[in-house]
Amino acid sequence: MKERHIHTARVYLREAISRRGTAFSWTLLQWAGNARRRAAACITPAAEPVQPDLAGPLQLDLFGGSA
Repeated sequence: MKERHIHTARVYLREAISRRGTAFSWTLLQWAGNARRRAAACITPAAEPVQPDLAGPLQLDLFGGSA
């Protein structure tokens, strides 16, 4: 789906360039921006590593705490 949104944005940009100087070119630029944002939203962040609940900082003794 991400590739589809990127393709759509490129088509809108190309059409906006060809219609430069018209009011509709600004609308096409807005649509292209929306398509780019939809493509960026399709990216899923990497999962964070799972740490045990009891794991504390390894350098706790350096900051006055006791392990």
